[in-house]
Amino acid sequence: MINILWDASHIWGYLLLHAVNATGIPFRVLKGLDIAHSGLTGKMLLVPGGSARRKFEALGAQGAEAVRRFVAEGGHYAGFCGGAGLALSGGLGLCPWKRDGMPDRMQHLVSGHLVCDVASGSPLVPASLSGRPALLPVWWPGRFDEPADRQGVQVLARYRAAGPDLYVADMPYSSMPADILSEWNALYGVKLRPSILDGKPCAISGTLGKGSWLLSYSHLETPSDGTPGSEQASRWFLHLLRLACGADIAFDSLSPLTPSALPILWEDPDLLSAALRLEGLLELAQSLGLLFPRNSWLLGWRSGVPGSQFNSLRAALCTTLGFTPDDRRTRLWSARRDEFQKTFELFEQGARSWLLARRLSDTLADSNPAMLPREILVDQRTALFGSPMFGGGLSEQLLDMLEELV
Repeated sequence: MINILWDASHIWGYLLLHAVNATGIPFRVLKGLDIAHSGLTGKMLLVPGGSARRKFEALGAQGAEAVRRFVAEGGHYAGFCGGAGLALSGGLGLCPWKRDGMPDRMQHLVSGHLVCDVASGSPLVPASLSGRPALLPVWWPGRFDEPADRQGVQVLARYRAAGPDLYVADMPYSSMPADILSEWNALYGVKLRPSILDGKPCAISGTLGKGSWLLSYSHLETPSDGTPGSEQASRWFLHLLRLACGADIAFDSLSPLTPSALPILWEDPDLLSAALRLEGLLELAQSLGLLFPRNSWLLGWRSGVPGSQFNSLRAALCTTLGFTPDDRRTRLWSARRDEFQKTFELFEQGARSWLLARRLSDTLADSNPAMLPREILVDQRTALFGSPMFGGGLSEQLLDMLEELV
């Protein structure tokens, strides 16, 4: 049995759900309160990306102690990005290391693939990757603060160089000419290259009591999207499941994921309408140049555009429509339907207005920036989408109602 901690995961939770579901291994999705009240059983706890701070708050002292006890008694913990940060000192404390700060925020906003040097000889690494460079996907990764005395922690992979599809914020770094990057540095002091990650650990592992943990700032649960890196990451992810659960998984790559192409098993007219109307908002944002395709499961976004929340809502709606409407889900949806519809109406109208106003603001930026002050746009965005890092707003209310159905 695999446990998935869901709190504050959003799109990363849906990616992990897709990955685990494909293996056929029994699993259950839990919130921090579930773990605090009932503890953990089974062989493994998987924690997807998202906000480490909010995950820790959701677990509370009792839930955090339940996770530590689960590992100490022989369980396996695997955390990716936010799930990795959760396990560090100052959080769950499974790993004695701390999180290292990011003094240059621009270099934190890195997404796509990075070339990483993978350690050799560890049973936690598949033989096909052992001792070789690998392209591994990252999405705004943190950094481990590696002490001189590693305190029993094994480094499984280190960042080395930019991959072929790397973005820094909304800039496609991989397509930027080297001479222009040097010119920007000389003229403006801008260092777009994410050198702050060079040589830093990307994935680490260790033990606690009878159990073990693996923490990766790379999203190893990322589905294949046609790039070699995604396949290498999913090969590593499936290898971990085989080791922890003794599972017989016949494939070495996670299938591609296109949320809008998932099969529809729950033909509820209100959920279908919301999914269709959300696609309309996404098409509008793309026509305005505010969103753009990154891969099969993710739309990229211009800086300041709440692309993460749009992506999470799309994943939540498409995943929900893919569930069989059993009695429990039907009852829950009946109780939430009216609230969801009213909230979605407000969100749809507000989001359409905001997207158009944001595009107008970009147009006026040089000729008449005072006509549409950015402060107004920020206030509207906050009401609709909350903060970029921690969410909130109407979109968070919609996500919460959909995630109850998960």
